[in-house]
Amino acid sequence: MSIVTVEQKQVADQVVLLVSGRMDAESAPQFEEKCRACIAEGLTGLVVDLGDLTYISSMGLRSFITVAKALQDKEGALRLCRLKGLVKQVFEITRLLEMFRVYESVEAALIGG
Repeated sequence: MSIVTVEQKQVADQVVLLVSGRMDAESAPQFEEKCRACIAEGLTGLVVDLGDLTYISSMGLRSFITVAKALQDKEGALRLCRLKGLVKQVFEITRLLEMFRVYESVEAALIGG
């Protein structure tokens, strides 16, 4: 069973989403819903902390692209941080790192916004 948890933290006018577990076709929509809810509230500076994400499938990647496009439409941005291991490799292999702003830490991503 695939389980992804998405914890939301508000930092000033930005939102940090801590994503942990495995993101695949089954769990990716949960992440997307959370992001859409933030966007609907007018929060366009989303920082996604992937330090505890252990696996991501193509459907998971698709969710990131969908959310990034939705944010671009609102003049916002999706910033990723703490990418590592297999998840980082998947982003590198698919050349998706070029599409996102990627930071080493949550703090750097918040400043980068």
